[in-house]
Amino acid sequence: MISVMIPVCNAEPYLRRCLDSVLNSACRDFELILVNDGSSDQSPAICREYAARDSRVRLISQENRGVSAARNRGLEECRGEWVVFVDADDTISPDFLSMIAQEENRSQDLLLFDFAYTEEALVPARTAPEPLCFGPEDVPELLRSLLLRRQLTVGGNLNFVSPWAKAYRKELIDRFSIRFSPRLFFAEDKLFNAEFLTRTARCAYHPVPVYRYFVHPGSASQRFSLALPYNLAGLLEQLCCVLKSGHVWEPLERDFYSYALETLSYSLVWTVFSPENPQTRHERMEVCRALRENPVYLQAMKYNRSCGHWVRQTLVLLFRLRRYAAAGLLARLWHRYLSWKNRR
Repeated sequence: MISVMIPVCNAEPYLRRCLDSVLNSACRDFELILVNDGSSDQSPAICREYAARDSRVRLISQENRGVSAARNRGLEECRGEWVVFVDADDTISPDFLSMIAQEENRSQDLLLFDFAYTEEALVPARTAPEPLCFGPEDVPELLRSLLLRRQLTVGGNLNFVSPWAKAYRKELIDRFSIRFSPRLFFAEDKLFNAEFLTRTARCAYHPVPVYRYFVHPGSASQRFSLALPYNLAGLLEQLCCVLKSGHVWEPLERDFYSYALETLSYSLVWTVFSPENPQTRHERMEVCRALRENPVYLQAMKYNRSCGHWVRQTLVLLFRLRRYAAAGLLARLWHRYLSWKNRR
């Protein structure tokens, strides 16, 4: 059986579309766990409606504690061999669960799939490509792809960071008590995937789009937050511990610090020096000082000359030299360019 888990928080405009896509799956052997995380709209009523008419749907309600707590609650309750995460504003293809249930996947710990932005792209090819299979010796390379957001194949559209468009072996989650970090509100899924990968012996990548991802202006990933730099710094500290405890630190040290520099520049461009930041100059400098004193960033800045593009290298260099005015100017220019590029 497959456990499909959907955290629900004020998803009324999209929820029926999402639930219908799961219930219309060709595979019928699944349970659908809805975790209502303190919704204040009609989402709970919609969940109750679907639970009343289909015995495979289970509704769990809790006070608003965030998506990590909602997913963790679902992990405690689910009973399937596989765990599949779906966001309440997205949809899945009718054959997604059937592909997971194939006999050839019984020896795998993790299944990876592509995603798409349109409904048309979800229609699979008549002959699905052969999956790429990975063993224990490939785990460092898989983690490298996760850290640096690299595709596993040319033309692939895998989102390695997010938990959706994947299937996780439940036994592995239980054996190692793998959970989403409630301390993080951004990139908590990247940490979860990294920890799961360190415990994975067998993984298969099916380069077939099975998940439709919708982008909404009000989504959590689109909202500005003054807490983001501290969230990312905390992520790095936890991620470092995961890689070391998983005995994959040595081959990934340089890649980890390259990713750390990426998160530092991201914090500077999209928060600290962002045009949306309402903080005073003094408050921004306090954030800069806190980031400069972070032990992970201090170590990462030693790698600045050997990785990343020249804009990031220049920004980090100015930051390291405490040339905050110049760093702020470059960050705002880069923010303007990236915003323009994203609108194209």
